[in-house]
Parts: sequence; C-alpha cells; structure tokens
Amino acid sequence: MTVRSLSMSLAVLGVCLATAAPARAHRLDEYLQATRLSIDVECVSLEIDLTPGVAVAPEVFAWIDTNRDSQISAAEAEAYARQMLHSVALSVDDRTLPITLVEVDVPQFREMSLGVGSIRVRATASMPATDSGHHRISYLNTHRSESSVYLVNALVPADPRIQLGGQQRDYAQHGLRVEYTVIGDASWARTCSALIGLVMAGMLVFTRWPGIKQGFQPSSLSP
Repeated sequence: MTVRSLSMSLAVLGVCLATAAPARAHRLDEYLQATRLSIDVECVSLEIDLTPGVAVAPEVFAWIDTNRDSQISAAEAEAYARQMLHSVALSVDDRTLPITLVEVDVPQFREMSLGVGSIRVRATASMPATDSGHHRISYLNTHRSESSVYLVNALVPADPRIQLGGQQRDYAQHGLRVEYTVIGDASWARTCSALIGLVMAGMLVFTRWPGIKQGFQPSSLSP
C-alpha cells in the first residue's frame, strides 16, 4: 500500500467515524442528514445518507409512501430523492451546478422505525473541466430543516492533482465551503519527472554501491 492510498484510507475512515458516531447517538426526534462530497476535475459526486430517529421515522416514511400502501416503490423512492435534491444547492466558483440523481436506496419501514435504516442518495454534478489554480466549492442542504440535523464533509480526492484546502461550515452544518487547488499538467509533469528522477537516482546508487552489491552475492565456501 502506497503512502497516498494509506492516507486516503485513513481520511475516509475518519469521515466514516465522524458520521457514524453521531448517527448512532443522534436524538430520537431528529432526522440526520450526512453528506460526503467527492471532488474531481470535471464533476462533484454526492453521497447523502438520511437517517430518521425512531420518533420521526413514521413521518419520514409517510413522506415517501405517497400512495399509503405501506410499501416503498422504486418510483416513490426516486420521487423523494429528486425532491430532496431540489433542496440542495451546489456551486463551483459561484457557478451553480445542476445535480443529477444516480441512485437511491430506501430501507423497509421496520428498519427505519428502529432508527437503523438509512435512505441512501447518490448524485453527481457535472461541470466544465476546471483550470489549474485555486477554486471554491459551495454546498447547501435545506431539506426538512424543521426536524433535521446535518453533517457534511469533503473526501480526499482520488485525483492526486487536486489538493484540498480549508473547509468552512456554518454552525448547523447546512452548508460547506471548500477551497481546493488543481495542479496544472505542466506542474504535475515536472513533479512526476522529479519523483522519477529521485527513484532512478536511488536505484543507481543501490546498484553501484560496492557494499550493497556484495551483500547480495553468495558467500564462498572454503574447501
């Protein structure tokens, strides 16, 4: 495992722990909405988990079960997810991005009524490829604010050219502002060339250093 992949794993684990602990501990009369943003050069991905407490689970289920048959159809789940996303605003450098629903998963009422069932919404927002330099993403979620609590975090980008800066949240975590930098192709190429040069120099020293070479030669046995 590389240093970067280890760092990403630890960062994702930290976000999961930060969102999972409040999910277990949030009050029974609260609707917890936890959002994770993944930033790429040409899009922003959203993962939103909505977990109703025991006291509000029947009300949340009723919002989705519009025909009152005690079952959630695929059409009802999709309709609710789109309604939820209409309450979300996302922009990059003050340019509003349209959000597209990717998938939604709604648990059964029994799971939801026990406070352990989460509605999982996955969405994406495409944008023109961002140029190298500094950029800013703004996110705001106002869905069902009368009974909800919020969490929001930006994940470590999978693209190593994207470097996150500061993250600013409002008091209730309705919104998040993230500063980030995109390293240009020329700068990235120079960085890669420098790293490759260091690796090759290290290999050259390794193969030419007499003491190291001798360490890999089998010892001769006396007759």
